[in-house]
Amino acid sequence: MFGRRWLFSPNTQLLGFILGALAVSLATLMPASSLGTPPGSDKLHHVLGFAFWAMLCAFGPTRRYLWLAFLITLCGGLIELIQPYVHRRGEWGDFWADCAGVGVATFLHACIRYCKRRGMDTA
Repeated sequence: MFGRRWLFSPNTQLLGFILGALAVSLATLMPASSLGTPPGSDKLHHVLGFAFWAMLCAFGPTRRYLWLAFLITLCGGLIELIQPYVHRRGEWGDFWADCAGVGVATFLHACIRYCKRRGMDTA
């Protein structure tokens, strides 16, 4: 039921996009006072959060992944525009960190595809 075919399906990719959108939206649009401060810099949190979101979509078809990565990047910009209205600071530096996170995930997606094509997967 949950084999390789399911892992690389478009439905799984869409589910990853939706779950990532919910997680990132909650983390970035809630008032900062209600979240607490995890260790590390704000920019690192943006890179990791958006890389995680994009990686949730990385196992499906490549063309669809690229569209989802583009949407994730647009969402990062939209979040930065919305944040001043929810008692947060919207910063363009955060947007560039979001882009870097999507870039890291896109590189990992390319590595996954390369290994899959070369028969390097172990399953």
